[in-house]
Amino acid sequence: MTLEALLDTLRACPLVASVQASEGSPLDDPATLARLARASVAEGVRILRLQGVENIRAARGGLPCIGLVKQRIEGSDVFITPTSTEVDALLDAGVDIVALDATARVRPGGAALPALVERIHEAGALAMGDCDTLDSVLEAMEAGCDLVGTTLSGYTDASPPRPGPDLELVREAAARSIPVLAEGRVAEPWQAAAALRAGAIGVVVGGALNDPVKQTRAFLQACRTTAGPVGAVDLGGTWLRFGTFDDRWQMQGSERIETPADPQDRLAWIRARARESGVRALGIGTGGVVDPDTGTVWRSKPLIPDHEGTVLRFDLPTYALNDGLATAWGHACHPLFAGTRVATIALGTGVGFGIVERGRLLMGARGEPPHLNDVPTPWGSFESLLGGYALGADPSPAQIASAREAGVAAIRLVHGLFHPDHVVVCGGVGLGLVTGPDPVLDGLPSPFGQDAGLYGAAALALWPG
Repeated sequence: MTLEALLDTLRACPLVASVQASEGSPLDDPATLARLARASVAEGVRILRLQGVENIRAARGGLPCIGLVKQRIEGSDVFITPTSTEVDALLDAGVDIVALDATARVRPGGAALPALVERIHEAGALAMGDCDTLDSVLEAMEAGCDLVGTTLSGYTDASPPRPGPDLELVREAAARSIPVLAEGRVAEPWQAAAALRAGAIGVVVGGALNDPVKQTRAFLQACRTTAGPVGAVDLGGTWLRFGTFDDRWQMQGSERIETPADPQDRLAWIRARARESGVRALGIGTGGVVDPDTGTVWRSKPLIPDHEGTVLRFDLPTYALNDGLATAWGHACHPLFAGTRVATIALGTGVGFGIVERGRLLMGARGEPPHLNDVPTPWGSFESLLGGYALGADPSPAQIASAREAGVAAIRLVHGLFHPDHVVVCGGVGLGLVTGPDPVLDGLPSPFGQDAGLYGAAALALWPG
């Protein structure tokens, strides 16, 4: 098969079906994989990606085939077609395209990628480099690969895990004028379409099409609840609260102290409460921006003294996010709002905001929430008008009137920008200020009352997402 013929085939149908079974799966036999392949072919797929010589011979059915052999060899992390032995086996099976690891990792026996690519070309086949980074794409090009895939992005030390397909690598590789197949964690149709628009010539989809083991695991994870009891921490500028919840999300008790000025005192208090209560996991909602991967508060306002740099990790599973996001997650898990697009405005010492759609929080890669608090108005930012820190302990009638007007403006803005099904208002300031009967001008009062922050933090621990 020539490269031009491959490109023509992909233009006719850019979807490549990867028909492979998870290790130990009852589907892992050639006859079963052949039936799965035929199901995709019957719907119009024209290229298959197959693993293992026996499976290739059983399943390809005369279609163009991207073939690979997964072989673990001691002393090397490279396992996709690692040596000339696997290359020769694939060529003997008549594959059109040989896929092989093109990362910078050392191959078994010191095999060199350019030599393997040359061997493939001598046999009249095409070489596909399975890459993890832009550097490996460039190495694959230098080695003579005819096309590359983002197959190994998120699966090597040089490429950390990510939740979806690496569209940035697709863009970067496509800009180098080499054909790119987007592959890896393409779970939904919109992701496949996005990959093509980002520059891919085709999209390889495996588990989402042909692996019920992976699909079952994903649904099981979505349906799983952390075994209770779990602890919930609401760390704000005024109060530091701790609650204990069972695995049915029922609060068993709570306590609070004025937020200590010293961050080490705050951590010590949380640690002691977690130890004494015997909780199995901990959810934390707090002011500032929290990296969900490290638990580090990497941006914070002075509402909580010396908060920036605090690491919210303890000796049990811990899930920490900005308090607006945590509270939004809690409302999205409530029976009244489950499955809807629900926005939360939390009015306490500061102003928090979060929105959940299709079971996912809208946030940045490092836990950045939508910053409704800093949106300017003719009278100041929403936080300067609505936050308890700005209003003080005894706000004047004029301040209350301005806050009410600002609250209505904030809710209108949220409706105009996000078109949520519901806007929920919570927090000690919010519950008495901007809730009412008008679904556009007023927010729904939180069903959690004064405990919305704790319920949100508990939801992070029970259903990490």
